[in-house]
Amino acid sequence: MWDRNKKHTRIKLCLFEYLEAAYEASNCGADALGFHILQSNKENWIVKVQKFRKIISYLPENIEKVLLIDYDLNIIAECMNTVLFDSIQLYPDCSHHEICELRSKINRPIKILKVMSAQSHENSPPDFEDYISKYSESVDSFLLDSCKEGGSGKVADLSVCSKIINISPLPVLLAGGLNPQNVASIISSTRPFGVDVETGVSTYIKGIGLIKNLAKCYEFVSEVKNIDHILKGKNIQNDYN
Repeated sequence: MWDRNKKHTRIKLCLFEYLEAAYEASNCGADALGFHILQSNKENWIVKVQKFRKIISYLPENIEKVLLIDYDLNIIAECMNTVLFDSIQLYPDCSHHEICELRSKINRPIKILKVMSAQSHENSPPDFEDYISKYSESVDSFLLDSCKEGGSGKVADLSVCSKIINISPLPVLLAGGLNPQNVASIISSTRPFGVDVETGVSTYIKGIGLIKNLAKCYEFVSEVKNIDHILKGKNIQNDYN
């Protein structure tokens, strides 16, 4: 997942609530699966922790398990020490000291993806370069979404995303409105370290909400791998010429 010498586009599929879908998706060619413990969830965070603890125990070791969370740092540490997530997708704004303290409270090495909005006014500080500078010594990558809350289904301004990807010293995973129909063109124009998808590989069912659509998951992964193959061929041809 994190070896930057490997040039393929990383794939992170998000919003898994049940073992069956998570287990199937873990074998579809993605690099990471995301699990939500958010304050807007209907279930209490303690209930979700216990549910995810069981689910993750059945998943392959080679799939990155990412906790998407917006609670305070003490609850985040408790979740991480209860469930063997590999990474945190961190929503709260924190100081360098607070992030170091969070790492010290977790009983194993972990990666931190700091959520960043493509809308500058949603970040603190709002200047993109200042935001990147603030976190570049504390976190392992940025999760660049079209808006800070995530799950909007809206594509960000790709010119803004390209700029952020190019100036960031850390890997940038791109999210917001991605789906099997547009992911290839978006990768081609922005060249992110990875792509992150939630609503684009889900289906809305009235009375239930979003559920994971595994056919869309497989299609999304296939589209990413296909465009990677095409871009690799173009790069080889350019080097030769």
